[in-house]
Amino acid sequence: MIDLFQKSGKGEKLPLFDLPVDYLVYDNVNIDILNNYTQFPCRIQAGILAYLNQGCVKSTINLWEFEVKQSDFVVVMPGTFIQIREISPDTRISFIGFSSKFMQSNNFLKSMSKIAMPLFRNPVLTLEPETSELYSDAMSLLARAGRMESCPITPSVIKSIMDIFVESLSEVVAKQKVQNKRESQSREHAVLSEFLQLAFENYREERKISFYAHEVHLTLSHFCYVVCKTTGMTPQEIIMNMIIMDAKTQLKGSDATVSKIAASLGFPTPTTFTRYFRTYTGMTPQEYRNS
Repeated sequence: MIDLFQKSGKGEKLPLFDLPVDYLVYDNVNIDILNNYTQFPCRIQAGILAYLNQGCVKSTINLWEFEVKQSDFVVVMPGTFIQIREISPDTRISFIGFSSKFMQSNNFLKSMSKIAMPLFRNPVLTLEPETSELYSDAMSLLARAGRMESCPITPSVIKSIMDIFVESLSEVVAKQKVQNKRESQSREHAVLSEFLQLAFENYREERKISFYAHEVHLTLSHFCYVVCKTTGMTPQEIIMNMIIMDAKTQLKGSDATVSKIAASLGFPTPTTFTRYFRTYTGMTPQEYRNS
């Protein structure tokens, strides 16, 4: 299997947040591999479609806690924050991944645009048993094909594989939306969906809650009420979590200086960033990096 980890400046092996090849399929990810993703939040740049063959994994995906169980399907969109919290010893996962470079050149995000926001909030799909078996069989077959030298996987074949999975997942998401029609069509959930998309796109540059309230056409007080009611968090907490997750990812997953990280997150000075980070984590960025 291709090495999924990279050397840091300290010689440590860190999880690779993107794939070193256009396409990778593997049908035996176990606890030994997954433990590398428990150390700190990772912002995944690749597109990952993962199927839990057996076991149980508790993780934070973006801002929410999920318990992924046997036969669940997880869609990790590019830019997703993920940190694994707990893994059962018998866990085995199959996955198909596409590198950020390959996705950009093949309009992956455009293909996923209709289901991107539902998957941002609910990336774990519970499949019906028959559908679940089909995904499991498909991944096993692709993994076998990938190990055969006589069966080369060309870019056009990879594109076809990606399209098939995108289309089938779109059908699964559409069916779940129909089942939850009343909830998905409510004004409150529409506001939340719009806010999350705006926040994900703008949290580095814009932290004023009034900006988001204006963009979704609500008064500040009503906007805060809606977000808190539907998520259990205030808009400020959601923005803060995105910033802190991004900061932790960069501090542990790169050799970028604190000054560079502060600038990438929209802080005017490293001191301002350090004060902000310490307020919400109880330690300075450098203390967190060295922990």
